[in-house]
Amino acid sequence: MYRVIYERRVATKDIPNLKSANLLKQFFKELDAVKSNPFVGKQQKIPLKGKRTVRINQQHRIFYTIDTNIIIIDDVAYEGTITILQAFGHDYQ
Repeated sequence: MYRVIYERRVATKDIPNLKSANLLKQFFKELDAVKSNPFVGKQQKIPLKGKRTVRINQQHRIFYTIDTNIIIIDDVAYEGTITILQAFGHDYQ
């Protein structure tokens, strides 16, 4: 299992925007797929090398990075960390 953390922008802007666009359910569905296999997303090329994306719909994507270092928090071992960079929009900014 991977630990998921959100960039500040995702928590303050993207999730409320997804909620108002009725895409929050789809966002969490795609996020569950990423948590079970973080390499499912499409790997980006230069200049976004190291980032991956998964489509929420035609207009919006989840941009994220993967850190595969094992972490233990409160006696729970995580295979790594997934950092959600952006979840509303099509182009990473």
